[in-house]
Amino acid sequence: MEHFYEGIETGFELEASAPYSLNYLIFVQNIHLNNENIYKESPLFPYVDSSTWGILKEEFKKTFIEVWGEVVNKNSQNGFYDHSGVFDIDKALFQKLFENDEKGIFGYVESVKTFLAWWNGIYGRIAIEKVFDDYTTNEVYKELSASLNVNKRLRINLIYDKPLLAGYSERSWYVVLPIEDIFIPYKIPEIVPKLLKCCEVI
Repeated sequence: MEHFYEGIETGFELEASAPYSLNYLIFVQNIHLNNENIYKESPLFPYVDSSTWGILKEEFKKTFIEVWGEVVNKNSQNGFYDHSGVFDIDKALFQKLFENDEKGIFGYVESVKTFLAWWNGIYGRIAIEKVFDDYTTNEVYKELSASLNVNKRLRINLIYDKPLLAGYSERSWYVVLPIEDIFIPYKIPEIVPKLLKCCEVI
């Protein structure tokens, strides 16, 4: 499911979708941060017991940044990279976040099952994509198209929480946005300059 808006006069197009791959990485990021008790007063979602999963500890942040960067590049370069089978096809990449032993293998399988149990329900991916509803799409589109006169498409990948370890990710005509940035109406004018920056010719 994706939101798509095509300009009749300018030819500028806007596409927003919520990828399995990047949202899974946010899911694992939050589990790791909860394990570190960084947000113990207000735990991140999901708050689960992952003590038997073999998630990396000391090397997690460095590895996460590397995996995140590779997945962002793959999504930005290929609109067909992300789909429900990505965790099998690119398993070796995602498993880097886990120990290289039986515990880590078990943890990866369990983490994917736990993620998909949420993500494949109406309270997962569909709910995330609904944040970028027709009204929001129109508002963002109007703001952008007022400054653009090109026959190109801006692709927005939505993630359910902030990329606290990796930071924001932008490429030419591609950006990763946490839904918080577009859910609150007063933030839309703030996000437009970021989106316009992605539309600059590189």
